Amino acid sequence: MARGSVCPLSACQVVLVVVAALMATLAVAMLAGGYQAMMRYAVNQQLVIKEGSTAYDIWKETPVPLSLRLHVFNLTNPDEVQKGYKPILEEVGPYVWREYHEKRNVSFHPNSTVTYLQQRWWVWDQEASGNCSQDDPILTLNTIPVAAAYAMKYTVYQYALQLALNMVNEKLFVSTTAQELVFDGVKDPLLDWIQHNVVSENGSYHFLLPILEGTGGGITKFEKFAWFYKRNLSLTYDGVFNMMTGQDTIDNLGKIDNWNGRNATSFYTPPCNQLTGSAGELFPPQLSQKDLVFFSSDLCMSAKLFYNGTQDHGGLNSYRFWGTNHTFANGSTIPGNECYCVGSTCAPMGLLNAESCRMGAPAFVSFPHFYAADPFLLSGVYGLHPDEKKHSFYMDLVPGLGVPAAVSVKLQINIHLRPNPSISLLKDVPDVFLPMLWFEVRAEMTPEMASQVKMLIYFMSSSAISIGVWVVVLLVAALMVLGVLLYNRYRREPPYQLIEET
Repeated sequence: MARGSVCPLSACQVVLVVVAALMATLAVAMLAGGYQAMMRYAVNQQLVIKEGSTAYDIWKETPVPLSLRLHVFNLTNPDEVQKGYKPILEEVGPYVWREYHEKRNVSFHPNSTVTYLQQRWWVWDQEASGNCSQDDPILTLNTIPVAAAYAMKYTVYQYALQLALNMVNEKLFVSTTAQELVFDGVKDPLLDWIQHNVVSENGSYHFLLPILEGTGGGITKFEKFAWFYKRNLSLTYDGVFNMMTGQDTIDNLGKIDNWNGRNATSFYTPPCNQLTGSAGELFPPQLSQKDLVFFSSDLCMSAKLFYNGTQDHGGLNSYRFWGTNHTFANGSTIPGNECYCVGSTCAPMGLLNAESCRMGAPAFVSFPHFYAADPFLLSGVYGLHPDEKKHSFYMDLVPGLGVPAAVSVKLQINIHLRPNPSISLLKDVPDVFLPMLWFEVRAEMTPEMASQVKMLIYFMSSSAISIGVWVVVLLVAALMVLGVLLYNRYRREPPYQLIEET
């Protein structure tokens, strides 16, 4: 006789019970948050800045299309302004450049920080600029004599400056082009004279160099003037950053640790000089709706944005943080903000005094068209029309991941023009914060990137967990049905059959 059989009932039962128990345990673990914890851990490992992570590649060389959109204020009544009349401004632009970022000299440290230089460069985009050309003529304030007079506060220095201005036939207003004003630089007779007669070792006025450097020094460092002069492709302009990588704890991801080797700047007094918040590009995941703080090397400070609801980017929800009248607030608006005053100069609400950050020039930063600023500033000029949709500064961040869905950084540069009886060019000018230009750095997640982010968020969501649990429950139910069927078959047929041999 031979023995033929299906598997023994006891073995089948053991297998089914074990598998069903494992499935049930998995379902319980998923309901208890184990699945979400595992997903979060896996995602966090790709968010930290370390070689090989997804975030590192994106951070090192930004793949999101960036653009610099520049609007310049053309001064239409220069002769009247020099006699004390209110400036009439005409906004021209946008002049658009494609912007690129890359991190260089990247060095990781054992304390979960990374040091790097940021190189930025710009390429002219004629299509996005429309009818605007880099060669468009621009009539604007010559900031060189204004900055020099502002820096030389002592009367004896101003007399010497007056002699120099007369000697080189300096003008208060200059006609230039958009390209020269932004990148190439505008030649100036006073800068030429300083470079050849003061800065040069053979200069006949070399003894003036310590005085000029002691009153700001910016006027001795450049042979031309432009708002982004020598910045295109510069490796050192933005300074040396040290940032938290998030490897110690994901809550530290992207936080500024120090800048140029210090965790505080010399441009403002404590606590306004402290470096806090993000280094500007990365934010920890699981964002709350609290204020958002980031450090800007352009502003030489940590700025604060405020929660302003949610935004939809093609089905991808994000938190919007934006600038308000509290972002550039003086002490009368926010008690304690007196530390943003430079010396005895406290700016009106909506202006940041950037004098020390810009080498002694009377430069002030605001939102475009003095949006969210003291109405007094608008009364000083003609031609400004603040508009929330056009001129607000915002960052839209995906809360679960902390990645930007869209960014619109909008800032305006203003020069404090004021009368100076010792300088003939400035004797009768009005006392006004004169807008020079405003720019927007714009970036938005591509549809392909948005789709990938949505998929990732879905797998991290409770909906995915619920679906997973139901799949496991159905599998457990299927195993139970299979067990019943096997048991019924076993009851109908003997486990072993004797086969008669002939």
